[in-house]
Amino acid sequence: MFYADTALQGDQCGATECGIRFFGIDHVLFASDAPFDPEKGTMFVRLGLETINTMDLSEEDRYKIFEGNASKLLKL
Repeated sequence: MFYADTALQGDQCGATECGIRFFGIDHVLFASDAPFDPEKGTMFVRLGLETINTMDLSEEDRYKIFEGNASKLLKL
């Protein structure tokens, strides 16, 4: 019943892949801690987008990370 965020201060793929394997694709959220970074939210979001978009994930899995999992968790 735990969820993880992709916020890794710009880590490229390794830690993100590890988190997805550990928590499962259905328990990973994107930018749930925004806007906390040196650029008031834009830097870590930009780096996180780059990381997720360069990973070997299906469009369905990207949707889950970017929107679907949060919508389900928050009952939106």
